[in-house]
Amino acid sequence: MSLDPFDRKIIAALQDDARMTVADIAERVSLSATPVSRRLKKLEEEGVIAGYAPLLDAKKLGFPLDAYLTINLQAHSDDIIDRFENAIQANPYVIACHAVTGEMDYLLHVTARDMEHLSQITLKTLVRIPGVRDVKSIVVLESIKKSRAVPIE
Repeated sequence: MSLDPFDRKIIAALQDDARMTVADIAERVSLSATPVSRRLKKLEEEGVIAGYAPLLDAKKLGFPLDAYLTINLQAHSDDIIDRFENAIQANPYVIACHAVTGEMDYLLHVTARDMEHLSQITLKTLVRIPGVRDVKSIVVLESIKKSRAVPIE
C-alpha cells in the first residue's frame, strides 16, 4: 500500500497518542473528520494499523527486570522448532521472540520480577524445552531508548 502525506501524518499522530479522537487527528493533519475516518478505516483494513493497545509500565506492574536471551537448538527439525515455538508462545514472561541469523537461533525478550525470577524462567522453563541446546542471557541495566514507533518516511 502506498501512503500519501496525509496517511503518514495520521499514522504519526496515532503513534504519538493512539487515543486521539478522529476530530483531534483531523485538526492535526488539516483535514476534516470524514476523510480522516475513511483513511483510518482503510489503514486498518490494509493492516497498516494492526491494532490499538496501551503501553504499560512493566516496572509499575512488578516486572522491573528486562533481559534478552539467546537460544540455540540442538537441531533444526520441524518437531524441535514446533515444540520450542509453542512453548515460547505459552510463556507469559517472554514478551518477544525472534528467529535470527548468526550464532544463535532465537533472541528472546524476557521480563521478570528480579534475578531469582529470571533464573527460574531460564532454568526451570526455557532450558527444559526439549531440543534447547543452550541459553545465554543479557540483563538490561538501563534503557536509553524504548519506542514502539515505526519511522514514517
